[in-house]
Amino acid sequence: MTPYDLTLAIYNLTLFPVIFFSVLLIVLGALNLFIRKESKVKAKVLEKLPFISVQVPTYNDPIAARCIQHCMLFDYPREMYEIIIVDDSTNHATQKLLSGFAEKNQGFVRYIHRDNREGFKAGALKNAMDITKGEIIVIFDSDWMPKKDFLQKIIKPFADDKVALVQTRQGIYNKDVNYITRFAAYSLMVYHTIIMPINNRINCVFFCGTAGAIRRTMFEEVNGWNLNSLTEDSDLTVKLLLKGYKSIYLDIETPSEVPQTFEGFIKQQMRWCYGNVRVFFDNAFDITLKKGLTIRQRLMITYVTLGNIIAPIVVAMTVFGSIGWVIGDPKIIAVSDIITLFSRFAITSGFLVIGLITLYKRDLIKDFPYLVASTMTIGIVLAVVNSIAFLRAAGNRKLHWYCTPKLENDKFI
Repeated sequence: MTPYDLTLAIYNLTLFPVIFFSVLLIVLGALNLFIRKESKVKAKVLEKLPFISVQVPTYNDPIAARCIQHCMLFDYPREMYEIIIVDDSTNHATQKLLSGFAEKNQGFVRYIHRDNREGFKAGALKNAMDITKGEIIVIFDSDWMPKKDFLQKIIKPFADDKVALVQTRQGIYNKDVNYITRFAAYSLMVYHTIIMPINNRINCVFFCGTAGAIRRTMFEEVNGWNLNSLTEDSDLTVKLLLKGYKSIYLDIETPSEVPQTFEGFIKQQMRWCYGNVRVFFDNAFDITLKKGLTIRQRLMITYVTLGNIIAPIVVAMTVFGSIGWVIGDPKIIAVSDIITLFSRFAITSGFLVIGLITLYKRDLIKDFPYLVASTMTIGIVLAVVNSIAFLRAAGNRKLHWYCTPKLENDKFI
């Protein structure tokens, strides 16, 4: 076998799973676009309002002050909720700024600070449970800006005593800053516009760690936050679903930001990739064989947690395809070669198709050229770094936690 034959064989071998994942994305997009909406069933009504604890975890993020200000304006009865600032900050100015909310609003806003970073965000939230009083726990990352009716809306599904978690949609206010923010925004828009509504139909909604609510009794039943997981939200979701509890997705949008620097975006994506892959491997037996999950749930959990397996395959396909093109015998390009090239591009462009469907549903078709450009640049780099994260996770090699710096931190101190 010649070197060219070898590279061609590897290229063809990697092409099939890439086509499979591409077609899967197209099918998911088509399902979301064409399936009939669920008929409205009269929802249960809460007999009484639950006491809610709103937790705002932060690490050197003075922008959390803005989130806290929004939380203080909820139209939920003030005596029926509390705000807990879960602060791991090492910056004294940030500590002073955030603790000031508790000093001025005693009994309503509470402040808890650690001098260590054990378990990172999950560790901080676990530490805060000692002072948390709520029946329902709502979490917001520091850059989110919830609307005043958020609590009134998110508690409604909890009238069903089988509901363990409720997740809402992420809005993005800095999408148009650069190609990094655009690609980050488009990826999240696809997830929240296409994947999450499908997950809602099959009871497989993943908690996103922010802008969501958890029923405390069920949270404690599965032992709460896993301090060994880099994606403690996905880990918690799987454990709640394995117990047979319900998860709900609400189309309530809350503005937030995505990373606008290359370093911030790449490290965030690597953490998400690594953490989700570890969630699968750490719970593989339960996800695949344990009673309590439907086949559709098992497939979707596998897709969400293990989907980045495609990253190293895409990289291998690109590398060996390029090598084969360089070392192959030179020849005049025929019309059939052009047709083959475009047909393969089309059948492996599932992300662009599902992205187009997302933009259509969001009335953002004008953004399609930006979607293509950012996918062909940032997306290719992301495939490389997620390959590294996936392989590290598969080999159970540690990846360090990274807290994404927030865009407007400097405005608050």
